[in-house]
Amino acid sequence: MFEKVLLPTDFSPDSQKVIAYVQDLPGTREVLLFHVVDATRPSRQGEDHNRQVENARALLEKTREELERNKMKAEVALETIANPIMQGDVPLTILEKAEEEKVSLIMMGARGKNTIQNILLGSVSANVIRRAKIPVLLMRFPPELHATDTHRHLFSRVLVPVDFSSPSESIISLIKGIPATGQVLLLHVVDKGESETEIKESVSNAWEKLGAIAADLAAAGIAAESRVHVGYAPDEINAMAEKDDVTLILMSPVGEGWRRELRALFIGSTTNAVMRRAHRPVLIAAGHTGT
Repeated sequence: MFEKVLLPTDFSPDSQKVIAYVQDLPGTREVLLFHVVDATRPSRQGEDHNRQVENARALLEKTREELERNKMKAEVALETIANPIMQGDVPLTILEKAEEEKVSLIMMGARGKNTIQNILLGSVSANVIRRAKIPVLLMRFPPELHATDTHRHLFSRVLVPVDFSSPSESIISLIKGIPATGQVLLLHVVDKGESETEIKESVSNAWEKLGAIAADLAAAGIAAESRVHVGYAPDEINAMAEKDDVTLILMSPVGEGWRRELRALFIGSTTNAVMRRAHRPVLIAAGHTGT
């Protein structure tokens, strides 16, 4: 499914944690490790850019060797931004490399070296996701996660928010094609209603529709559990991800309300809010929207 994966890295702690999860990806045959040196900006460490490139190559090779010890085919690529017009546009450089190499997935950490260590999403990751035309796996981790913690398979407990839109239906089709999928938690959030009666009716309809989806997944050999919540969708999704200790949140970049939003944003408001606040990996399946 994800035969060729682009793994951009800036050698930050978040990007290095990602390496351990590459082997969980279904069908991956090749990993392309990629680093971008922005030579239009002065180095924060005071190094000249030639030295930066040398150090980056050494670190890329070290990471490649680590992947190959785990039986993963890996290649390395390094690009230098020298044109002042392109100053700081690392996300565009990543996306151009993804297109050039015809990769099927971009997998990256949520925060880089230059991001404040809090819950906010790094600017490079955010801009890659916003402009990507292929799936992006954003590797976010619980704050308490340490390198010594037991590795849980990425697809062992997957939360799938469902709003019954066409893009949402495509996500269900996608997950049926992932052979390593363990348990799926289906969640619909009722976020509007003019009266208590209307809300109750929406909840009842949601249970019925989720039941049909769960039965469809069961027929494909995937155990699924349904939940219906009432509230603000991004908060409910992230709260359930924590409470149920999921290993992955799988979403479409757009949903039921995307036509009411500015298409120039390329990503729906619910998905945007979830990925910015999540403490779990989020797979945003661009290219599988069904639109």
